[in-house]
Amino acid sequence: MTATMSRRFAAQNALGYDARIVNLVPGYAELHEISAAVLAARLPERARVLVVGAGTGTETLALAQQNPGWELVGVDPSADMLAIARRRAAAESLDTVTFHEGYVGDLADEKPFDAAVSLLVMHFVAGDDEKRDYLADIAGRLRPGAPLLLCDLMEHDEDDLDVMAEYAAARGVGAEAHAGIRQRLQTDFFPLDDDALRALAAETGFTAPRPYFRGVAFAANELRRS
Repeated sequence: MTATMSRRFAAQNALGYDARIVNLVPGYAELHEISAAVLAARLPERARVLVVGAGTGTETLALAQQNPGWELVGVDPSADMLAIARRRAAAESLDTVTFHEGYVGDLADEKPFDAAVSLLVMHFVAGDDEKRDYLADIAGRLRPGAPLLLCDLMEHDEDDLDVMAEYAAARGVGAEAHAGIRQRLQTDFFPLDDDALRALAAETGFTAPRPYFRGVAFAANELRRS
């Protein structure tokens, strides 16, 4: 995530993120539920999980509550988002969770993770080289065979935009915001197609993506560290 995107998730935008996102991503709740199930099926009772783009901590804390034997490390460049995450973790006395401000490459060298999660993050990373660095940094933190659950907005057409806009409208998003959402989907996201993602995975040390969920143009894939 770039510094520009980090600023986008600051201050009031951070406070309102959780209320907004459920209205913008078709199947948002189901994505997280299925992702948690995939991890539970892959990992033992004790495991270390890296959450990239941890944001306000919603998914990290949910995973910690469901899997008390897991150690979860969340990383995010937005100080304001992480302030919310840390308050939540403290309120729930979750001592198996830590949050780090910055990027995956900023983490201190330590033992490898057993899995990583990157949900709705990489589509904000512009440029093939930057996406390659993003995935390579994650790969460098994983043990061989470890899964990466990756979900992003993928290449889409006008029909997909129409469906996503109508989904938001049906959930109470007003006409002005509705138009803004459509504009941002076209200008603020940097989606890949399936072939480009497959090539990028191979270049950065991952196996071919295995789809496990799709909500219109938001696609979730499981990749394995080679």
